[in-house]
Amino acid sequence: MTLIDLVSDSPFRAGAAGAALMLALVWLVSVRIKDASIVDMFWGLGFAVIAAICLLVTENLAPLTAATLWLVILWGVRLFVHLGTRWRREGEEDYRYQKMRAYHGAKFWWRSLFTVFILQGVLMWLVAMPYMAAAYFGGIVALPGVTVIGLIIALAGLIMETLSDRQLTQFRANAQPGELLDSGWWARTRHPNYFADAMFWWGIYIAVVAATPEAIWTIFAPIIMSYLLMNVSGAKMLERRLIKKPGYADYMARTNRFVPRIFGNKK
Repeated sequence: MTLIDLVSDSPFRAGAAGAALMLALVWLVSVRIKDASIVDMFWGLGFAVIAAICLLVTENLAPLTAATLWLVILWGVRLFVHLGTRWRREGEEDYRYQKMRAYHGAKFWWRSLFTVFILQGVLMWLVAMPYMAAAYFGGIVALPGVTVIGLIIALAGLIMETLSDRQLTQFRANAQPGELLDSGWWARTRHPNYFADAMFWWGIYIAVVAATPEAIWTIFAPIIMSYLLMNVSGAKMLERRLIKKPGYADYMARTNRFVPRIFGNKK
C-alpha cells in the first residue's frame, strides 16, 4: 500500500492531510506578507476542504450524509468569503497577531507555525470529527427524520450567521464614532454570529449521529467549538475590548451575551 493509498483509505487521515497541506501553504504566504491574520479566513475554508475530501474518498455515502457534507462546504465557503473581504478591507494584521508578533519578536515567523497554524489545524480536525466519522462509517441513514431536523437546525444557524454578519458589515460601513449596533439580531444577543455558529455545529452533530449512531462519541466536537466561541477566541475576548466603548456596559445590561432573547430586551 502506497502512502497515498494509506491516506485516502480513511476520511480521518485524508481530512488531516488536506487541512495540513492547506495550512502549511497559508503559513508560507503569511511569512512572506508578514500577516498571520490571513489564517482566520482559512478557518472556515479548512472545514470545507475536509468535507470535500470526505466526499471524494468515501464511496458508501447516503444522500442525507452527502447533504451534511455539502452544507459544511457551503458554511465554510461563505465564512471564507466574508472574512477574506474583511481582511482586504482592513488592510493590516489583526491586533491579536500584532500582539503575538511583538511578544515573540524576530522568532515569530517560525513560532507562528506552531502557536497559530498547527494549533488551528488540530482544532479544525477535532471539530470536523463528526462528519469525518459519518463518512468513515457510511451506510444507510439510521434515523432520516432526525437527520433532517439536524440539517434544518444547521441551516438555520447558517442563515442567522449570514444575516448578522451582513448587518454588522453594513453598520461598520456607516457608523459614526461612538455608535453601537443594537438592532436586528444584535438586539437579541450581543454575539448573534457566534451563537449561530455554535447552532450550526450542534445541528451538524445531531444530523450525523441520527444518520450514523456510531459517531455519538464525537460530541466533544460541538462542545469544543461552543467553548471557543464563548470563552476563547469569540465573545469573551471581543468584549474585553468592547467594554471600553461608551454605552457598551448599558448594552451588556439589557442584552443577552450569547443565547438570543426571544421576547424583547431587558429593561
